[in-house]
Amino acid sequence: MLYEIIRESKLAEPKVSAIVPVYNVINYIDETIESLLNQTLKDIEIILVDDGSSDGSFEKIMDYGDRFDNICVAKEPNAGPGMARNNGLSIAKGKYISFVDSDDILPERALEIMYEAAEKEQVGVVTGISVSFNSNRSWFIGGHYNKGVFKSGRKTLIQNPEMLYTLGPCNKLYLREVVQDIRFPDSIKVAEDHPFVIEAYLKAKSIYTVDEIIYNYRAREDEGDISLSQIVTSNPYVSFKDIIASIKLSDALLKEYVTNPVALQKIRVDYHDRIIATDIWPAYKGILLNGDAETQIKMFDAFRALIDSMDFHLFNNLGVFQRLLTFETINRYTFIKEKARPSYLRALRLAYEKLDPGSLNKLLSSDYPKEVRAGEKAAKRNSVKPIYNRLVARKLKSTISTGFEKVVVKNWKKLVGLSRNFYARRIAFPFYKLGKKERKIIFLTNKHDVLADSFKAVYDEIILQKPDYKVVGYLKQPQRTILELLKMYKDIATAEYIFLDDYYRQIYGLTLRKDSEVIQLWHAAGAFKKFGFSSIGYADSNTESFERDAHKNYSKVVVSSSEIVPFYAEAFDVDEKNVLPLGVPRTDRFFNDEYKAYIKNVFEGKYPALKNKKVITYAPTFRGGPGERQQFVMNLNIRRLAEQLGDEYVLVLKMHPSVVRGVGIPFDLQEFAFNMSNEDINDVLINTDILITDYSSVVFDFSIMEKPVLFYAYDLEDYLGERNFYYNYEEFVPGPIVRTNEELIGTIKANDFDLEKVRVFKERFFDDLDGNSAERIVKELIK
Repeated sequence: MLYEIIRESKLAEPKVSAIVPVYNVINYIDETIESLLNQTLKDIEIILVDDGSSDGSFEKIMDYGDRFDNICVAKEPNAGPGMARNNGLSIAKGKYISFVDSDDILPERALEIMYEAAEKEQVGVVTGISVSFNSNRSWFIGGHYNKGVFKSGRKTLIQNPEMLYTLGPCNKLYLREVVQDIRFPDSIKVAEDHPFVIEAYLKAKSIYTVDEIIYNYRAREDEGDISLSQIVTSNPYVSFKDIIASIKLSDALLKEYVTNPVALQKIRVDYHDRIIATDIWPAYKGILLNGDAETQIKMFDAFRALIDSMDFHLFNNLGVFQRLLTFETINRYTFIKEKARPSYLRALRLAYEKLDPGSLNKLLSSDYPKEVRAGEKAAKRNSVKPIYNRLVARKLKSTISTGFEKVVVKNWKKLVGLSRNFYARRIAFPFYKLGKKERKIIFLTNKHDVLADSFKAVYDEIILQKPDYKVVGYLKQPQRTILELLKMYKDIATAEYIFLDDYYRQIYGLTLRKDSEVIQLWHAAGAFKKFGFSSIGYADSNTESFERDAHKNYSKVVVSSSEIVPFYAEAFDVDEKNVLPLGVPRTDRFFNDEYKAYIKNVFEGKYPALKNKKVITYAPTFRGGPGERQQFVMNLNIRRLAEQLGDEYVLVLKMHPSVVRGVGIPFDLQEFAFNMSNEDINDVLINTDILITDYSSVVFDFSIMEKPVLFYAYDLEDYLGERNFYYNYEEFVPGPIVRTNEELIGTIKANDFDLEKVRVFKERFFDDLDGNSAERIVKELIK
């Protein structure tokens, strides 16, 4: 785009070039320019680029150009703020670049604060705290505050994806070397800044956030005088169209700059989640509630194209997008024009085709499970009738069903003294078992509400190797309706393959069909403390009849090595020939160098105190029965460890999932100790240098990386009576056993570890150390 320099700045080597696009801002431009002229940092070049103003703004900035030597005035035909900023970049001479919108205000020390930080930290981008203001008040920007964007310190986009919530160009200072070859796209006017800022983040590599307010955004109050950023509410389709175009540009940049495939996968999820939640959502609601049929058609067709462009992993990590496409739209279905409804149905069908069982379970756990099911039926039948039925049923406060389910739903409450579970298990299940077996794979778990651990790894392989199978998941849910129970037991009764990862009470006592494969992918690796039939008779054990009901249907059990086949055969009372040493899928990530590099990078950004320190992780197992195990009595003296080891180490606490109370870190030790019980255990282990455990099977997973491990067994005798082990504990464990805090500290200080013992232990309990367990399981077991 052609531009003309009307007045040149007389500064030869400015420290900062502040670029201001100017378009019809006669009421605000004085305040903006005065805030720049009053900056405490000297040697600032102010570049005012007029974008074809017609209200006297150009004449106003010319007056400033005539009066101040450090002001440059340029002029271009109207092309939007992106092009004005591009032309300003072509003119700029400063070491650093700042963008300022022509109705906003900079605090007087803003540029000085950012300039000093940039020089001291030697980073490519500096950011700070922004506030919005109007004539009555000022306030923090919610998205920035809630996502932790204001947190000061050194960052990168991969380590700190919250920076995606500050993609406006104006509250930042850029090293000119970083941005001199980057340009704002000239084809869009809304979200045109996102690709520019994302590329700047990625090229800069390091970002620094200062703990100061450095920018004031004006929220215009006159409805007839809105800013470009307020177009979303006034003209939602213009906004929507540009945002979709911006997504394509930004996604291409992420693929270009992020070379680690695991990091790329994650940052794409973070980016799409942010853009859909904060930009697409408002535009979508505007079009849905106020748009005409043609506009709605364009929107739904664009949604379908966006879904089609996403791989399974990306789409199934975008919960906000899934909610938008399903119950958020179904709840507003009457606003969709008749002509646009087929377009919505096409987008809905593709969305349900891509949903994995975990994502569907999350939707069903929302406040609108019936709407989610109605959408699923509509997609399956290629008909909007189920949506109509749901809306009518909701209005009438009644439930519409068909066939066998209709009879049960209508009458189950009337049948004396019996629960809905009884009907589903004792009446419906035997009836469904008479049906034909289907090409269907089911995942059953009460451990997670999404596909996680080994289930996730196996599911991903099924999608690759066996795309012709229907995959269904019944994951952790607080409660299921009678219809959902019926559907679950129908799927269990007719499935070709059923995967479990633990006890699953919903099938206790049932006799599943003989031609179904029921595969137990037990959640723990190796064989440590006794469980199942092996633990009968100990304090923390079940009865024999309970274990019989729980395990009687297994046709295959997957374990990590040949050595432990007899133990699992005994624990589940299955023939040894059906216990297969194919590996533990969730440990595959320990063999993925790209994944480990990504996780280390992320943890360093999330927990800066870990940097340049050795990480000790304490990961004990639970104690006692179901009630007792929720409370953990901490025998580890965190303060003593901090006093003795704090200069060289940090401590991470990773409690067993059963433990919900009893883990606290004193306030003055929170730079030494971190409770990471909510983090994925394998991710924590990847970042661990020394593991402290007791009787937990986590030692098997950790041994893969051949790092030091020690065993804090202060209550060994009590635990022997509670559970006991498959091996002699003191001869079995691959590291020192300590009974006191002083012994523990002394062992760490002396570095008294035998890594050869850990290596032998690893090879003993893993037959295949190749990271291909999930691939092997699917290839061997699903024929």
